[in-house]
Amino acid sequence: MKKLNPGYFEFFFFRYGFIVIFIQIVSISLYFFTEEKDPFNLACSAILCLLFLVFVCSSDYWILKKNLSLANVFLTDNGLIINETPYPAEQIKEVAFMPVRHALNKFPAYFIEITTHDGAVFYFLEKSMGWDFESPTLKLLNKHPLFSSKTKEKSESSEGFSAFKK
Repeated sequence: MKKLNPGYFEFFFFRYGFIVIFIQIVSISLYFFTEEKDPFNLACSAILCLLFLVFVCSSDYWILKKNLSLANVFLTDNGLIINETPYPAEQIKEVAFMPVRHALNKFPAYFIEITTHDGAVFYFLEKSMGWDFESPTLKLLNKHPLFSSKTKEKSESSEGFSAFKK
């Protein structure tokens, strides 16, 4: 059994963590390469970076939580477990990769949409893209014999959270 959706912390860390890491590297470099060795400036930048990360991640989390109910999805040998309910592969109609721009503070967000034959639709956050900018979930499902014919990629939406309203 493999978990397909990332946790909220993992999603937001990969989204904003590189900014904090970059600022920390610059701060540490400036500390070691300048003649003034005041650890107060280094500590202030570290605290401000941490506060920035907590504020931005929590605000994005609440926006996402308010506008969209996300599913918890696991891949098994013969189907998916969505929110602790098993769905055999025969019951899954389509698994689509859905890039959405302007959903979370004007950065593109990547979601996976699962549609079942009984009309239920589930969404979950996609893991961070690799260097090849391919969806890791779709790559995994394309290799799975039961789901390879059920995956597709939707065009990018710029409608924000209204893209999820049906």
